[in-house]
Amino acid sequence: MPLDGPVVAMLAYPGAGSFDYVTVNEVFGVDYSARFGTWYRTRTCALTPGPVAFDATVTVHASYGLDVAESADLVIVPGWTRETETPPGALLTALRRAHRRGARIMSICTGAFVLGHAGLLDHRRATTHWSMAPLLASLFPTATVDPRALFVDDRGILTAAGMSAGVDLALHVVRGDFGADVAAALARRMVLAGYRGGGQAQFVDVPLAPDPGDPLPGLLDWVRQHLDQRWSLTSLGERVHMSPRTLARHFQRLTGMSPHQWLTRERVLAAQRLLETGDEPIDRIAARTGIGSAANLRQTFRREVGVSPRAYRTRFRSRAAKRPG
Repeated sequence: MPLDGPVVAMLAYPGAGSFDYVTVNEVFGVDYSARFGTWYRTRTCALTPGPVAFDATVTVHASYGLDVAESADLVIVPGWTRETETPPGALLTALRRAHRRGARIMSICTGAFVLGHAGLLDHRRATTHWSMAPLLASLFPTATVDPRALFVDDRGILTAAGMSAGVDLALHVVRGDFGADVAAALARRMVLAGYRGGGQAQFVDVPLAPDPGDPLPGLLDWVRQHLDQRWSLTSLGERVHMSPRTLARHFQRLTGMSPHQWLTRERVLAAQRLLETGDEPIDRIAARTGIGSAANLRQTFRREVGVSPRAYRTRFRSRAAKRPG
């Protein structure tokens, strides 16, 4: 099938973060069109086409120059390992031109410093790896740096906290371009836990092998199957024999979010999937997902997704219908 989706420019420059590049390229650089009907057209762009030495011992071949990046729909900036140095002027100029054209600019980890030097973080929220956040804030004082967020999407300038957060941000972009169902399917293919929102904390205080006796993962799975019910901290706590305060603490430890944030996220995701795959009325979807009324769904959807439920359905329903099984 032809690749006729958005054009993505992956920037390659000396000293760039190799793992940042490789992990995000797994989302944008692999051809998934046979499964999803179309996919991104990804180009690796450098100051001068040819081999580019990243950090460690990784070398990437860039087939395109920065002129292609300037005309792309999405430009991806991997980590900049020389945070206190000013990146090449041609690189900064290309980013500014791409942004002025309306391209989305996305950085991974310390790639946010490149965006800062290009002036693209001015008067915007942004994030980077927590250990580098104080330096980013001091170098670019007009930016609002959030050291806890996994990623931030502020009016077309997207920043991710680190390497794994870069994949979360990439899936966030896929969700906006191709819908929640495609993003979820891709996460499953990559053997990822699923959706992590940008507001989730960088630190999630949970062991790599969760305690098999911990009741919270089972509670989360159960609630996902019963989103239409009204939940409170008290009623959720009763199911796992925890006080509201203890439950809130466990939620933060396991998910990096409050119970309210987690429930809102899950309900919006469920609404997205229903809008993509069916023709149910808005008020019915609101009831099935526990959001309540059609008015509440519209308000919540605009806040969390940025468009109305009707506009979302119009955008993604036809794609879902055409998608190969």
